[in-house]
Order: sequence, then C-alpha cells, then structure tokens
Amino acid sequence: MTRYLISAVVVGALAVSAQANDAKVVPSKVAAPVPERFAAESTDEVPDFQRHVVPLFGKLGCSGRACHGSFQGRGGFRLSLFGYDFKFDHDALLKAADGEGPRANVSKPTKSLMLEKPTETVPHEGGLRMKVGSWQYRLLRSWIAAGAPAVSKDAARLVKLEITPAELVIGAKGEKIQLKAVAVWSDGTREDVTPLTRFKSNDDLVADVSSGGLLTSGQPGDTHVVAFYDNGVVPVPVVRPVSDKVGKKYPKVEMPTEIDRLVVDKLRKLGIVPSDLSTDAEFLRRVSLDLVGTLPTVPEITSFLENTDPEKRTKKVEELLARPAYAAWWATRLSDFTGNNDDALNNVTPQKTRRASQDWYDWLQDRVTKNVPYDKLVEGLVMATSRNPGESFKQFSKTMSGVYREEGPQTFIDRQGMSHYWARRTFR
Repeated sequence: MTRYLISAVVVGALAVSAQANDAKVVPSKVAAPVPERFAAESTDEVPDFQRHVVPLFGKLGCSGRACHGSFQGRGGFRLSLFGYDFKFDHDALLKAADGEGPRANVSKPTKSLMLEKPTETVPHEGGLRMKVGSWQYRLLRSWIAAGAPAVSKDAARLVKLEITPAELVIGAKGEKIQLKAVAVWSDGTREDVTPLTRFKSNDDLVADVSSGGLLTSGQPGDTHVVAFYDNGVVPVPVVRPVSDKVGKKYPKVEMPTEIDRLVVDKLRKLGIVPSDLSTDAEFLRRVSLDLVGTLPTVPEITSFLENTDPEKRTKKVEELLARPAYAAWWATRLSDFTGNNDDALNNVTPQKTRRASQDWYDWLQDRVTKNVPYDKLVEGLVMATSRNPGESFKQFSKTMSGVYREEGPQTFIDRQGMSHYWARRTFR
C-alpha cells in the first residue's frame, strides 16, 4: 500500500509539471538540437537564457545541490537550485566576483569565469565540465558575446515536455533505446532539447540511462526514467517482463472491477500471472488483516465459512470498512507512511499539553472515517500551514521562533536570512 500511495502522488505531481496548462499551440517544425546548431565555430544564433543557458548549467551539474545550486553556493558563486529562478541566476552571472570580475564578461567573452572555470583554464574545484571549443563552450560564449541577454517579460512559456518513447516494455537484457525530448513552447515553437535534458533512472538495475538519454535495459523489473527540462518533469515507465508470459501467451484473467483491470494490465506487461482465487478462509484472514489489522475471531470464521451467499465477500468488505477499527488501523498506517513520530515532532513544534503526533493521527483518522479521497487527503498534507484556526502567519512565526529562543525571539518575518529554517532542520 505504501508503494502505491506514494507512487500515485509522485506520478500525479509529475504529470502536472509535464504540462503546466492547457494552452493551445500550433504545431511547428522541430528545431534541431543545439549540438548541431553550434557545431560550427561561428554562428549567428543567439542562445536563449531560459531555453539553453540555464538548462545547460543543470546538465553540466553546475546548478545541482552539490555545486553552485547549494544554498550557500560554492567558491563564492551561487545559482538557484536546478535553475528555477532565472532573474537570480542572471544577476549572479553578471555580478562581479570577489576580485575576479563578473562570471559573464560581455566585453571580453573568452575571459568569462563561466567559461574559464568549467574548462579548467583557471583552477576549478568542480573539475573539468566541458572542453574549449565544444558545442557547450560555443553556446555559452555566443550568449555572452551577444550581451548576455536576460529572459524577457513576454518570453514564451514551456507548455509541454514530450519524451519519446513515452513508455517502454523491453524484451531482453542489454537492449539500448535512445530517448528523445522535445520542448513545446507557448509561441508554437518546438525544439529537440535532448542534449539539454537531465535523465535519471529510479532503478539503475532495471534501466540504466546515460546523460544523453541512451537507455540500457538490465534485470527484469519495473521502474521509471525521469526527464527534467525547464519546469517540465516527465516520468517514462520502463518494464522488463519477468517471464515469457506476455502478449498472446498471457492467460485470460477475470477482471470484475476497474481496479482489477488496471492491476492485470500492469501484470500482463510484467509477465506475472495472478494467483488462483483464494479460498474463503484465506480471503477472510487477508481482508481482516488488511482492513482492520486483526485476525478474525473464531465465530466470525465459522459464520463466514458456513455462509452460502455468493456476495458474502463483498458484504464482508463493506462490514469491515464500517468498523471503527478500520479508521484506527489505517490512521496508524498512514501515520507511518507520512512520518508521524514524536521524536521528530516534539523538538520542532511548540510544546503543548497535547502531543503534536496525536493531532496528526486524529486528523488522519477523521479523514479515513469520512472516506475522504486519497487525492484530497494528500492535498491536505502537502498544503498544510501548521497554523491553528484563526492564527495569522505573523502569530505563527512568533510562536515558532519561541521554540528556539524563549526570551525576545526574532520572528521569521523580521529576519533577512533562513537561519531559523536551518536550525529547525538540525534541532534535536
């Protein structure tokens, strides 16, 4: 249950990121990838800061959390994490470094630190990231030589990131498949951005993916390769069957409900044949443990086994769902899934006569009792403010600041930095 709930939340969020809105764009010819356009030493094209420069920093690892994307930066230079703040990054590149001049030197492009450091023309703690004369080098140099233009206020937005193939079912180990990424913009333009897209496999043993998007299949299993470009985040399902029982070899399986159909569709891709229908005794034991967390009593077992009603299983499920034990058990399980723990909460929340973990548990139990859909339950967790009813943000900030400094605490609002946040991360 943990895996499926979390997967549903993550994939749903990724789908929202992949296509931020339903804006209609007129299909156009797909522009060639930047390595082809900047293969020649000279080109008239001016790279776009949002479409090319920022994604390239992400591809090279410059804006990652282990490098300049870290909250404290590296070597006196900081970029926004994964390039999500264009203005911040542009200002950082044009601002003079300590005794070294700006990272982007528009008067002497080849003397720009953003070119000299990643090519190790000057010492660079991050090592070699690109070579002088490479397409990456020429792209960045062309942008600087054009005056290092920023993102305009009326710039087109990324509407969709298309990844092909959109889904992969692989037959053998060692198969190689090239993924392709196409960015679709609100002005109707389309561009092959594969070289600027970051690819990450959720399980390298099932599917390994290179920085260029070349996927190599591994052991049987089920995973996703996730593609990142601009604000587009797209998961690509990758399945390698565990048996040869796929396609026409897969036996006919009953699918009485929509959930059964979805499960069997996935099992068919994996080559997994469902077990035979459980016996009445097996069913009663499993459904009782799953729904209310306890074994059935002897009278329950006897009554169920002697019952000849063909709908008795469905009725038993409804009966268990109506029990208070169902809400109590699943509030406990959801507390485990979401990290509800006294040790993790008591040191980062105001001390009260009532434990914070109990409030969390009661909130979950109330939602389970009311049969609140999972999407709404997740929305409540993700969008929670931690404030009490009627409490303003200013009041909340003052209360939270008092957790760390009881006498005359300075609130989050009054502080210029994020010291309270980092204190909360390490407070024990």
